[in-house]
Amino acid sequence: MNKTFLLLLAGLAMGAQAAGYGMAGCGLGSIVMGPKGSQVSAATTNGTSYSQLFGITTGTSNCAEDGVSMDRSETRSFAEANFEVIRQEMAQGQGENLEVLASLMGCDHASFGASVRSEYGSIFDRSDVTPDMMLDRVEATASCATR
Repeated sequence: MNKTFLLLLAGLAMGAQAAGYGMAGCGLGSIVMGPKGSQVSAATTNGTSYSQLFGITTGTSNCAEDGVSMDRSETRSFAEANFEVIRQEMAQGQGENLEVLASLMGCDHASFGASVRSEYGSIFDRSDVTPDMMLDRVEATASCATR
């Protein structure tokens, strides 16, 4: 079942990469107009709001080093669906679900696994940690060397 889910997730990621954004590039215009919307309007929106420069600087607004932005909601959905397994794999510093989480967060698998393992006590310092809390804590404490 895990391999089926990973294949489905990989297919969705390839679809997202294929869709990307239009010729106007990343920024608020790419979000508002989408990849098939008016590229003139997208470029105008990017230019007047300065969102493209901000997005490139911060890695937001569909701006990512590889041209693909992994929406936080995708990461959150994956974390919620696989929370207990991810928690166990974080304690070990390795595992299939942890690798997928690293990929969704744009991190190198090996360094991410070692980092969350060393920060496990900080990430799961209480028994009532939720998937959202876990993601926030991972982003705040774990080292994420980019791929």
